[in-house]
Amino acid sequence: MVQLHHDSGRAELVLSAPERSNALDLDTAEQLRSATAELTRMPGLRTVLLRAEGRNFCVGGDLRSFAAHKDGLGGYVEAVATAAHEALEHLSGLAVPVVNAVQGAVAGAGVGLAFCGDIVVVARSARIRLAYTAVGLSPDMGSSWILPRLLGPRRAVELALTNRVLSAEEAVTWGLASHVVDDTDLIERARDITRTLAEAPAEALAATKRLFRQPADTRSLHDQLARESDLISSLASSGHAQDAIESFLQR
Repeated sequence: MVQLHHDSGRAELVLSAPERSNALDLDTAEQLRSATAELTRMPGLRTVLLRAEGRNFCVGGDLRSFAAHKDGLGGYVEAVATAAHEALEHLSGLAVPVVNAVQGAVAGAGVGLAFCGDIVVVARSARIRLAYTAVGLSPDMGSSWILPRLLGPRRAVELALTNRVLSAEEAVTWGLASHVVDDTDLIERARDITRTLAEAPAEALAATKRLFRQPADTRSLHDQLARESDLISSLASSGHAQDAIESFLQR
């Protein structure tokens, strides 16, 4: 469900459960954590490409697995969020450039994962929607930390509260993504970028990332992820979230 390939200093981290639009259940989140932990230890690493197989990048948490754990939903969601958040911290903390290739539906936790990279290439098919409140939950996977820094608080809050769908073109215009390309060109364009970056001085790239990744306020990503985990697991423990998930699945 999560694959990791590497060659000549360039790694590719691949979400590979296209049959369920790369939704995150506990097993997938743990695989993602393990793969990203491996990246942090990989000798000679120069770049990382994060991509997904199938029509959709990632639709967030696997609501069917959530529904299957109805009796202990809060604990299950907390476990998924904890593993996924550790994976996000691994990716965010890498000294090397991370390039994300994003297509199709991007929702929930998929939003934080899609836009955590240093350079994000979106296919024209990309449609971005936070969607948490639609199932009675609050944002996680760093979206409440990442989006305000990229979009500004007004636009970030609007997306979170209204569940507005953002097109690929809007994502670039708003500053959420770097480039928009035809779907057929997505992977090759992203790979071209990683090839170019792999030829640049690694120390200079690492120093540049450190400068640009300094937090704009006193709350760190780690602190925000902890807050997100607490909130989403608390909401998942409520009957409102359980009912909303079941209602969503019955549509």
